[in-house]
Amino acid sequence: MTTHFDKQQPHSESFTPFLQQSKAQRPRYRALFSYIQQRILSGELPTQSRLPSSRELAELLSLSRNTVKQVYEMLLAEGYIETRHGDGSYVSQQLSLNLPTEHHSPAPDAEAVRLSAKSRQLEQIRPLFHQHPQQLLLPAIAALDQFPWQQWQRSVAHAGKQMKFSSGRNFMGEPALRSQIAAYLNATRGIRCDMQQVMICSGSQQGMQLAFSMLLNPGDKVLVEDPGFPGIDGAISNAGGIKVSVPIDRQGFDTDTVLHDSQDARLAFITPSRNFPLGFTLSLERRLQLLKWAREHGCCIIEDDYDSEFRFDGPPLTALQGLDGEHCVIYSGTFSRILHPSMRLAYLVLPPALVDPFNRMRGFMDGGLSSLPQLALADFMARGLFTSHLRRMRKLYKTRRSYLLQRIDETFSQQLVWEPSDGGMHGVFLLPPGNDDTAIAAQAVNEGLGIRPLSYYYDKQPPRSGLVIGFAGYNETQIDTGVARLKPILDSHLKSAL
Repeated sequence: MTTHFDKQQPHSESFTPFLQQSKAQRPRYRALFSYIQQRILSGELPTQSRLPSSRELAELLSLSRNTVKQVYEMLLAEGYIETRHGDGSYVSQQLSLNLPTEHHSPAPDAEAVRLSAKSRQLEQIRPLFHQHPQQLLLPAIAALDQFPWQQWQRSVAHAGKQMKFSSGRNFMGEPALRSQIAAYLNATRGIRCDMQQVMICSGSQQGMQLAFSMLLNPGDKVLVEDPGFPGIDGAISNAGGIKVSVPIDRQGFDTDTVLHDSQDARLAFITPSRNFPLGFTLSLERRLQLLKWAREHGCCIIEDDYDSEFRFDGPPLTALQGLDGEHCVIYSGTFSRILHPSMRLAYLVLPPALVDPFNRMRGFMDGGLSSLPQLALADFMARGLFTSHLRRMRKLYKTRRSYLLQRIDETFSQQLVWEPSDGGMHGVFLLPPGNDDTAIAAQAVNEGLGIRPLSYYYDKQPPRSGLVIGFAGYNETQIDTGVARLKPILDSHLKSAL
């Protein structure tokens, strides 16, 4: 039995693969084109092989002749076949130098494409957790069922009408949204800025990538909190920076390390309002020391203010940028945690001297973002819906935190000890010494829980063993279910640790 076309009429068995493929939901002409194309590329159909006439192939496959003629025209246009006057169609002779000599293609070589040294560096960084919406007690998940969808849809509709007035080429972002953000930050966070300093990003990670690429040379040191958010590691590595882990305590970032041991650092990345994940707040004394260090050494501070809106024991604290730091602090905020994780919108507030350089780089980096979600959020904020939603969520999250603390105390007594924090969307609960929080969290994932091990967030400092448990996105029934699933896991591990 022949496995390719020749001057004889081909056997119908050689078209069995095509007949099977053609059952798929795609046009017959596309299926036949793909079938012949792949056999030419694999070498199963050698160069200079004669194809049957369009009439012969149409009869063999019970297709219309026009369908087969269309396929041949496509093959001819893309260079797979050539026609010889009065002698039919042949596989192009020009392909002979580029096709495999054997009938079967070799297996793909995973090392055939060379990766850069930078990409290989990323392999050494702690992998990020994959979040599954079905998991319970995930940290940093908002109450999605409480989002005002009808009002948001009206804002989206309004934005659709406004798009005709937008050029979509402002690298800093839509002026309407930047103006709303500047007004909000001036009123609630004590930030000194105007809308010209606000740059819209597609999430805080993009903002960090841009900031590090603009501020770091290869080998420059970056001060980060330990423990801290591990998602920043990849951005630092990608820019060629060297991460310097700085311990934290209940007063936050240890500025003694900054002032005495790391004066040659180029940049500091911190969460002064609430450390992630422990929730400690940077004291006023240390804030002023850090700003003094930045001014005296010509350094920059990136202030990540990821969820400062959810402070339960008073209004949000004044941002570091507002403490005479407008010339050395880049303030970073996000809407993904506050409103919805799929709303990939965040922002940077840049010192005036950095606006033009960042704007120029942004044009080369991605050319800016889609106008529609920006305009929708601008309308959402202008109508007061953003601040109204924040007030409701602040009350709701405080209630849900109280309920989680109550259930943890009732169910686990001294097995889990809460690490106090003044707000946020998760709680940290310490385990008795000698317990493996990584093993507990791994088993919890198998039971549909998104609990994270506290030790994962440590870098150079001796890790503490504990669990990071989210509460913001879960009602009382879901919290009860999550605690019930955690109990046998914790009981088993605590017994084995004795």
